[in-house]
Amino acid sequence: MTEIKEVIILGAGASKSDGAPMQSELFKVFFEKRSIFEDMKISYPNRWNLVEEQEILIKDFFYDLWGIDILNYKNIEEFPTFEECMGMLDLANIKGQSFKGYDQEKINKTCIALFFLISYLLDNKNLKEINHKKLIERLKSENRLEKTAFISLNYDILIDNTLIDLITESCIDYGIEFINHKRPQDADKSVLLLKPHGSLNWLYCPTCNHIELFPKSYWPIKLFIKGLKENCKNCGTPMKFVIVPMTYFKEMSNPFIQQIFLKADEILRNADTIFFCGYSFPDADIHIKYLLKRAERFRGETPEIFVLNNHGTKTGQQKKIEKARFERFFRNKDKIQYTKKSFKYFVEKGI
Repeated sequence: MTEIKEVIILGAGASKSDGAPMQSELFKVFFEKRSIFEDMKISYPNRWNLVEEQEILIKDFFYDLWGIDILNYKNIEEFPTFEECMGMLDLANIKGQSFKGYDQEKINKTCIALFFLISYLLDNKNLKEINHKKLIERLKSENRLEKTAFISLNYDILIDNTLIDLITESCIDYGIEFINHKRPQDADKSVLLLKPHGSLNWLYCPTCNHIELFPKSYWPIKLFIKGLKENCKNCGTPMKFVIVPMTYFKEMSNPFIQQIFLKADEILRNADTIFFCGYSFPDADIHIKYLLKRAERFRGETPEIFVLNNHGTKTGQQKKIEKARFERFFRNKDKIQYTKKSFKYFVEKGI
């Protein structure tokens, strides 16, 4: 296998450059596009009841827990983040508790409804892979693609689609075995793409313990609507989505997510250079920080760190806080290059 010495970590800012909303913006975008449900009912007339159920759950959730009326929201200055919403529901599940009016069944249904929402907002038919394509094209032209591993912390499939378009689907190595997609046989020509937070185009059977990959032809929202009624072909068990929200209370029991973390652990230990693209190093992402600290300690030194997370609307104070967040974490501060460059600049010209 080609020795990987460079790792590119893709955060939400990388996806935003190609049209995806940040997690902190997801619900604001949703409220501004209230026609989502009407559009879905028209697009999927045979699943009207299914779409309507998600609409009711989301409306109730925002009103009951956050005091936000979906029809009267314009006086709201700050919406709850996706992490906050999923964090409340995840913690209730972990503790085996509930909220008044929200038993375990309704909590689980509400989680699914929120996945429905992000499936629509991050649907690849609404996004363009312009910057992701520029990045892959540059790495190919520099003969560095097979020597670089990607760790995407995003649920969207922008980087997946880009690799399919510019290489082939069969050359993507996700670090796990899908029942319908075998890992590349020629490791030297494969591209390693690890998604430790899951992906919108994965479905998992908890009985057969297998995972399915759905190719680019499946838009996430189409897959979601299919998946809510999709049972495993082997045993009939309802399939589950593989999404790990960025909260302190991540549910890490999925065996495939565990495998991905183990592979990321291995890759980061051997990396000489790590590029953080569109990633602000949030406190809630403690599992990624844990991997990075293990790698640093294993190596006995800090790898070269480049942070490419600048954009036109970021204030000086935000930059100061973000820079300090990186510097306080890594042992050798001299190895950290907190650049003034954006992801867009990096995809075209590199460092």
